[in-house]
Amino acid sequence: MFTVHARTLRRAAEIIGGEAALATWLHVTPSHLALWLSGTEHPPVEVFLKAVDVVTDSAVRDSAS
Repeated sequence: MFTVHARTLRRAAEIIGGEAALATWLHVTPSHLALWLSGTEHPPVEVFLKAVDVVTDSAVRDSAS
């Protein structure tokens, strides 16, 4: 089951340019990101909020166009 955390991280990865790019941007290991993307574990709050920023900033840019 995909949680809101996993869905948000997946969308952020799409925006950033992939899972490797997102892991780098979030300053986390790809293995940790994989656990969060699979819904196996929840990311730390600060990591999740950085992903939310990516998604919402993208949504704001898209709506302004």
